[in-house]
Amino acid sequence: MSESIKINMPFAKWCEVQKEFEEVNKVLPNEDKLDFEKYKYCSSYGRLLCHLYLIKAGTNKTLKEPEFYNKKEFEQ
Repeated sequence: MSESIKINMPFAKWCEVQKEFEEVNKVLPNEDKLDFEKYKYCSSYGRLLCHLYLIKAGTNKTLKEPEFYNKKEFEQ
């Protein structure tokens, strides 16, 4: 039986994030490649996808730390 993991986003979004990591890594030099494993448990997938798009567009150089993509916008 294979190992299961708990992800903090809808599965379709998780797949989209993973695909976007692959797309971004295609355009980055080897020393700047991003590690999906560090970010696969993040819950703020919109923020993560936005930053991946910005890297692909050339306006950002890298992602923030994984904790940034787990922050709630409005914590009560």
